[in-house]
Amino acid sequence: MPSILIVDDHPAICFALKASLEVEEDLTVTTTTDGGKVMFLIRELKPDLIILDISLLKLDGLDLLARIKHYRPTIRVLILTGLPAEVYAPRSLKAGADGFLSKQHLLTAISAVVRLLLDGYSCFPSGSFIAENAPCASAEAESSRLLARMSDRELTVLRYLAEGKSNKEIGELLQLSNKTISTYKARLLEKSGTESLAELLQQFKNIK
Repeated sequence: MPSILIVDDHPAICFALKASLEVEEDLTVTTTTDGGKVMFLIRELKPDLIILDISLLKLDGLDLLARIKHYRPTIRVLILTGLPAEVYAPRSLKAGADGFLSKQHLLTAISAVVRLLLDGYSCFPSGSFIAENAPCASAEAESSRLLARMSDRELTVLRYLAEGKSNKEIGELLQLSNKTISTYKARLLEKSGTESLAELLQQFKNIK
């Protein structure tokens, strides 16, 4: 019987996913809102598939994804997030994910996507992979191209800044010094061609 582990810091999401998947009587579903327990649960439960959010409290989902795949490369991982697919689907694939699903399509598509992944297929949204040198027809497309040029760590810092977190709070979450966070912020301003944090966040207002 396939075993699934759901990792999301929103209890309501965990409840909805578990209820939706347990309609399939051959699936065993466990949930956790604590990303820090994931490696322990993998060792204990040996799940076939993990459904993982990127935005976890005190933990970055992409970092956790890389740790999961390093520890157990054969485990299937589906990224389920409300963050923009054109930015995070390529990064999820690069980090080792086997699928990517937007929370907008949570209950309508989750069962079918889970079955695909359990059967050994990959599943990523079409149109979410933008080449860095692709022509930009809009400001939104230009923002997506700029985001594609940022490192995973720069993107994580940008997301936390967009959530209103201070340098100190971001440093504590990422276990980095205040000075290092300031350096990342300076790189973000340089890469985006903006001159202030307010201008930077306005340009990437859909990053959260």
